[in-house]
Amino acid sequence: MRATSAATKPNRHQPEQSPKTTRTSVRRTSSNRQQSGKKRLRLWAVLMIVLFGWAGYTFFGQSSVIADKASKLEASQTVKAESEKTLGEVKAEIKRLQDPEYISQIARKEYNMYKPEEIPIRVTGEGGGE
Repeated sequence: MRATSAATKPNRHQPEQSPKTTRTSVRRTSSNRQQSGKKRLRLWAVLMIVLFGWAGYTFFGQSSVIADKASKLEASQTVKAESEKTLGEVKAEIKRLQDPEYISQIARKEYNMYKPEEIPIRVTGEGGGE
């Protein structure tokens, strides 16, 4: 019985080799860990540089578009202000044209038209008749 029990028990001095342990295992040493940490840091740095580059490109592209649109908006607002001013003047003129007295003033000045009972007085020369 001893012979059979010795054959089934592995020897403590020699490690038992099985098909699972035949691969060579790489031990992680502190220098390997530092190198892998440096690789991760480089990868992270490259990723951040690419990300910030893309963000900067997008930011400057959009800021130029915004500046163009802002100048167009300013031009449109000035045109709108001028149009509103002109519209106000036209509305005021329409309101004045509703008054018959204003219409008679225009007829006298521009068309030399007078009422039948009026006598026009015309002044010649600079001095007013002298």
